[in-house]
Amino acid sequence: MTRRAALPLLSLTIACGGAELAPRPSDVSPRAVAEPELAALLARYDAMHPGAAKDALAGRIDRAAGQRYAVWSRLYWHRDLESAMAEARATGKPILSLRMLGRLDDDLSCANSRFFRVALYANRDVSAYLRDHFVLHWSSERPVPVARIDFGDGRVLLRTVAGNSAHYLLDAKGRPVDVLPGLYSPALFIETLERARELAVRAGGLDDAALADELAAYHGAWAEETRARFAGLGTIESGNTIAAAERQAVSKAAVEMPVVRQLRLGTDLALDAAAVDKSESTWNQIGALLAGKVGHAALDARSRALFAALRPADWARAGQPLPDAGVDELIASFEKVMTRDAAYNELVLHQQIHARFTGGGPTGFAALNRWVYASLFRTPAEDPWLGMATEGVFSGIPDDGIVMR
Repeated sequence: MTRRAALPLLSLTIACGGAELAPRPSDVSPRAVAEPELAALLARYDAMHPGAAKDALAGRIDRAAGQRYAVWSRLYWHRDLESAMAEARATGKPILSLRMLGRLDDDLSCANSRFFRVALYANRDVSAYLRDHFVLHWSSERPVPVARIDFGDGRVLLRTVAGNSAHYLLDAKGRPVDVLPGLYSPALFIETLERARELAVRAGGLDDAALADELAAYHGAWAEETRARFAGLGTIESGNTIAAAERQAVSKAAVEMPVVRQLRLGTDLALDAAAVDKSESTWNQIGALLAGKVGHAALDARSRALFAALRPADWARAGQPLPDAGVDELIASFEKVMTRDAAYNELVLHQQIHARFTGGGPTGFAALNRWVYASLFRTPAEDPWLGMATEGVFSGIPDDGIVMR
């Protein structure tokens, strides 16, 4: 009798709702280590030789900073918005609040927050800019779903499923001034934050009505400038295939050649049409054009070092770490994705946020965040299964494999 190989076993740990994660025991009391003490810990870390003691200190630094891989970012994050607001009032700095699935101090937070830690927070220029100009805070939308795939032979693969993150720019009263949805390149991240920072600083002295007027004018102007920026990026190539020729006769199949034509952005291809298009080829080109204007979407030396320290696997060698050349190729691939995502997030999703601020809809944090996750990220709080429920489909598994803890 032929014995079948065991199939991989997939288990999924998923949120059942709720806007905030329960705090860990170490987070129940206020943080015992303030930012100046974090600086002292980092100085001590820098003076140590590699080894177990240094690794243990890195874990302590993460707990003090409120962020995984804080020895790379050198950033301090508030977990309590009231304490962030108090610091904002005392320093005159606005608040940059990260909203995410999972926790920023966990390896298995949502994918975008993991990318932020490598591409943005570890970046030397971004880190210094955030430290100098913002009070940092993060909160969790809900726990992140984690898939555990057990191959039955000792190999287990962990992945997070779904989830997206956004950076909210808040004034000292905790009122949103702007939202940056998803992954940005380092240069575009700084440019976009710097543009909004002045208003965020002034907003603390405005009442709600005055702030609403300022925000409507500000985002309305930015929306128009976004369309002008898109139109001024240049041209891209669009390939169309003459499929009808092959249907007419096989002998004419040679006619079915890609027809490549130049599209002028803003005229031949409007921003609204590009937003609907979403094709990888189109947005790779748009991303490259935008990066040429604001700065290339590249990892700096510190981000590249963290990228390598995470030991990307060489899948051809049973999960062994990639050699240096393979890491370089993987970084180049990631930078290409970051270039494309940054352009789409800024030119399309951020444009929808501008419309939200100018359209008169609620812009308090709770209402705005609910809209961002429901309309932009397509993961509404009302759906506890994040679109992964299989209602009406027979699974053959007792209780459909649902475990409620």
